[in-house]
Amino acid sequence: MSSPAFLRPMIAAIARHSGIRATAPSMAAAAIGAAMVSVAALAAATPASAQGYFKFGTYSYAPYGEQGYTKPRKVKRSKIAKPANKTQPGQDGKKPDALVEQKPEGPLVISVSLRKQRVAVFDADGLVTEAPISSGTIGRPTPTGIFSVLEKNRVHYSNLYDSAPMPNMHRITWSGVAMHAGHLPGYPASHGCIRLPHGFSKKLFEITKVGTRVIVSGDPVVPEQFDHPSLFKAYPPENAVAHALVPGVETKVADASDVTTGSAVQILGVSTAAAAEPQQGPASEPPVRQKWRAELAQRAAAVLSTETAKTTAASDLAAANAAVEAAKVKLKTIRDDANRIATEAKKLASQQTSAEKALVGFEKQIAKSSGFTPEGAVKAAADEDKLETMALDLADAADDAKLESDEMKTVVDAEIKSLGDAEADRKSKSAAYNKATADADAAKLADAAGKRRDAKRKSLIHVFVSRKTQKLYVRQGYEPILEAPVQFTDPDQPVGTHVFTALSVAQNQRDVTWNVVSIPTRATPAAETGKTKKQREAAAEKSAAEASQFLASQTPQSALQRFTIPADIRDQIEDVMKPGSSLIVSDNGLSNETGQFTDFIVPVR
Repeated sequence: MSSPAFLRPMIAAIARHSGIRATAPSMAAAAIGAAMVSVAALAAATPASAQGYFKFGTYSYAPYGEQGYTKPRKVKRSKIAKPANKTQPGQDGKKPDALVEQKPEGPLVISVSLRKQRVAVFDADGLVTEAPISSGTIGRPTPTGIFSVLEKNRVHYSNLYDSAPMPNMHRITWSGVAMHAGHLPGYPASHGCIRLPHGFSKKLFEITKVGTRVIVSGDPVVPEQFDHPSLFKAYPPENAVAHALVPGVETKVADASDVTTGSAVQILGVSTAAAAEPQQGPASEPPVRQKWRAELAQRAAAVLSTETAKTTAASDLAAANAAVEAAKVKLKTIRDDANRIATEAKKLASQQTSAEKALVGFEKQIAKSSGFTPEGAVKAAADEDKLETMALDLADAADDAKLESDEMKTVVDAEIKSLGDAEADRKSKSAAYNKATADADAAKLADAAGKRRDAKRKSLIHVFVSRKTQKLYVRQGYEPILEAPVQFTDPDQPVGTHVFTALSVAQNQRDVTWNVVSIPTRATPAAETGKTKKQREAAAEKSAAEASQFLASQTPQSALQRFTIPADIRDQIEDVMKPGSSLIVSDNGLSNETGQFTDFIVPVR
């Protein structure tokens, strides 16, 4: 009996697994029977949790069921007590439980590993919880980088994918990448988001807040306690009291009957020695804070002064405009008079010419005539005198009119010059007004920016130093505060990417406790060289050694030693330093996702 063709590969595999040799077709049925018996026995002896299932933390998934991929199944487990001391993953050889109830202490750091398909949440003491994820597919990958929670929404629907439900959504980019509850098939399957187990996402939603740091990388990263003199310190908070409680000393309310001297008794929150001193008010502000207050006052004063200058410039411009209009009216009037006088002069000159022609013609006519009677001679003489007098009068009038016309031309030229001067003055006054307006607008913007910055002094401050751009950037409350050039030593050598997070401020209100997450920048693999296998293996070993050395040099200590922050900028940062603030040092520049209503978003590769 021969087996069907489609069963032959299965028969061969089962036979190999069972140690059966089916060398002849006649032995196929026997092989199948023996193999099936073995499989049935194995299934009966194997716990249900191991039959086609794999586990992540406290969540189990059955990716290959009878009907294809199945929904995640939450494994029931007994409640585990909170451990006395939190540990990093793997320190005790056990995977931490994703549902252990622990109250986070200090700022949270969420680490997402795309290669391991895991998410881990850390606080100031270490690991809080972890769980499996499902990230983006190859065609729609989840971006790697340094992010923060930009928005939280317990009930959210996708704006991009047919209103798909995204429960317990934590947005990390405004372009659409988020962490949210969803189906976890056990491999990358999303459109770029980070899917979380439903129960885990609910608990995560309860402990996170907007601004929580999210680091998405290939390999898992774990925050480590870190200290370095180059890291920022903190100035005492505003309105801090000069006298602080003395540690280890009994505290009690002042009592008139207490006359003990030299005892370890603290009255009204101060030691007995300090109680004898004159009572002091709030501690004086540090110089950087005083400078900032003075700058705010200067900005407010600049608004008033520039507005006053703008008002004056507007008045001057209005006067200049009026002067130009008056000059135009005057010039028009004078031009009209000059044109009238010139026309009259031309008319008189024409009349003068006509009179002179008439006189000459009359004289020629008399010369040709003869035999004048006495009466005729008298009349001719009288007519000649009349014509001569008219010609002389017209000549005088024409001369006077021409002289007046010439004088009016001079007056017109003077008025044209006056109008030009008025126009130039108006142009100057207009430029002054425009400058005054720009100064006033700039002063208002600076004052508004100062007020916004001052209003956000209680917000976390974030600093980013980029080897790529050789610049330092500062943001607080999503507001870009300042940027400045930074000089790196060995600028061609990588430093990696390091995220330093301020965890707490000591009782002295100056020292800050930090942790760090480091992601090395990997070198481009060298091409295999060599003709023989031995040569290629030697080249590969050399390349691996160089890569190992390349990565080992990218420590947070060396990164902080590669650049220096100017003292005035350091003072401004330390003035508002508080737990949850961060310093990011990276080989890369800012992502184009960094913008309004975001902290720094930095890509990592």
